[in-house]
Amino acid sequence: MTKLQDVVGLFGTVGQSTWRDEVIARLEKENIAYFNPVVPEWTADHAKMEAHHMATDRVILFVITSEGKSYGSLAETGWAALSAAKNGQTVILVIQDFQGLFGTAANRARALVRAHAQKAGIVIYQDIPTAVAAVIKAFRR
Repeated sequence: MTKLQDVVGLFGTVGQSTWRDEVIARLEKENIAYFNPVVPEWTADHAKMEAHHMATDRVILFVITSEGKSYGSLAETGWAALSAAKNGQTVILVIQDFQGLFGTAANRARALVRAHAQKAGIVIYQDIPTAVAAVIKAFRR
């Protein structure tokens, strides 16, 4: 089993989304370390860093917002679940339905991830503040 670090990894929707702002503010208030993979210019080295954090952060928060199709982030949830099962991490998911035009495929992908996650015993949240409360509780265990 991998040695875990006392860090919360913040994975999921990127782009213009600001969901991490409220989460980071709350984690800082609670004095909890976090990894934010969002950088001004992403490189292949960042992929290695993200993979390291996904495999070693004690708690993984994955937020898929309604703002984008988020296919890449949806795919990564499977790797997060695998890592958690292998390494004893906690994965917390927020999956909101895509609200954009032509969202049928994006919402079908979300439904598949929800079904697989629920079958694996992973709780799925609809709102970020409730999920962050679960992150803090899991981190304090």
